[in-house]
Amino acid sequence: MEAELLREKGLKNTPSRQAVLEVLAHTEEPLSAEEVYRRILSGDGRVSLSTVYRTLSVLAEKGLTLKHSSQDGTLSYQLRDSRHRHYLICTQCGSSVPIPGCPLEELERNLGERTGFAITGHSLELYGLCPQCIHKKDSEE
Repeated sequence: MEAELLREKGLKNTPSRQAVLEVLAHTEEPLSAEEVYRRILSGDGRVSLSTVYRTLSVLAEKGLTLKHSSQDGTLSYQLRDSRHRHYLICTQCGSSVPIPGCPLEELERNLGERTGFAITGHSLELYGLCPQCIHKKDSEE
């Protein structure tokens, strides 16, 4: 599957690109470059962190991955596929929970029709405190 995706975008099939795509294909949530790197290493892969950064950048540029920027400026990536998701993100511990469905599909369609834009994508992240952090905060007060 990964080799086919790369070929469709005119990219060479390299071991590092294969490894990055494999990690992203087997995760539900967006990952930072460091998280992708750690997962590749834990699977006996050999790649440098700078290669992971460059690979993620190329994959995002070619539209194979979605790049998310969190409030603190951290970049995370996920494979662009049918598993399109939005997230609730805890500002205390950083955990994320996928939002079921896509609350923006109808808005995107309506805006495209009204403005003539060919909308190619969107992203939505909601920030707050997860139940565990709220409980921790309440018990500290």
